[in-house]
Amino acid sequence: MKKILVVDDNEILLRAWERILKKEPCQFIVTNNPEEAVQIMEEKGADILISDIVMPKMDGFDLMKRVLRNHQGLQVVLTTGYICDFSNINLDVELKDLHIVMKPYNDINGLQGFVHKLVEGDESVNDEKEAILGKNNVHLHLWNL
Repeated sequence: MKKILVVDDNEILLRAWERILKKEPCQFIVTNNPEEAVQIMEEKGADILISDIVMPKMDGFDLMKRVLRNHQGLQVVLTTGYICDFSNINLDVELKDLHIVMKPYNDINGLQGFVHKLVEGDESVNDEKEAILGKNNVHLHLWNL
C-alpha cells in the first residue's frame, strides 16, 4: 500500500486532498507545515510527495530537494496557482519525472483519476511525449485539472 504525504499551507485544500485520498487504497498524512513534512519523511517515509510550491518558511522546491536526498525513487507532485516557465528552473535534483498540478483545481474527477494512477503505479502519467524536458533532464508534466 502506497504512502502519500501532502503538504499545503491552505487548510481548505488539505481537507480536499484528504477527501480525494480517502477514496484510494493508500495511507496518507497531511500537514500544513513543510518543516514537519521533512520530519515525517525521516520518521515514516512516503512513496509520493504532493506539495504546494508557495508556502511560508520553506517552498515546495526546497522541501522536495531536502527529502529527495534521503528518499530516492520518491514520486513528486508540486501544486501551484502561479504560472511560470518551469523548464528554466534549475531543480538540481535526481528525479526523472516531476508533476506540476496547476491551481485552481477545476476538475475534481480528473484530479481523482490522476491520483488513482499515481497510487496504482500507472506509468501513463509519466508519458514522455506529453512532458517538457527541463534542466537536469527532468521530465516536467504539467496538469490542468
